[in-house]
Amino acid sequence: MISTCRQTLLAALDQHPTVNIRESLAKSLGGTATKSEVAVAQRAARAIAEEGRAVLMTLYNHQAKGVECRTRESRAVLHLTVDEDVVLGLPYRVTIATGKWGDVVEEGKRRTNERIDNDPMLSWMMGRGPYPLASSNPFRRAAETR
Repeated sequence: MISTCRQTLLAALDQHPTVNIRESLAKSLGGTATKSEVAVAQRAARAIAEEGRAVLMTLYNHQAKGVECRTRESRAVLHLTVDEDVVLGLPYRVTIATGKWGDVVEEGKRRTNERIDNDPMLSWMMGRGPYPLASSNPFRRAAETR
């Protein structure tokens, strides 16, 4: 069963740069997959990612371009991707990345940290800098007028 899931996922990756593991399995089976079938498919996806053929990520379906989904997922699910833009844009969602993908993830993290550091409001919200508009802080003005 794991080799069948593996072949199914690799075939789906040949057609689309990012695939939802559960949906790819359901499409190949022609219906909804059971929990045990999904578990086997997830093991196959982990093996593909550990070989460095793709990256295993936890994504919402709308976060990846071209992902077909029959249902509107309200939670993040496992995806396999070979799309560098997705990995660069969401490096902290990566579960497994080996080989050349490790460098792509590190570059994505570097870019994300740079974006945070260059945006004063985002930097403050992430706890990396002072409140950017200290003079317009309503709590400070209230304390000064007392």
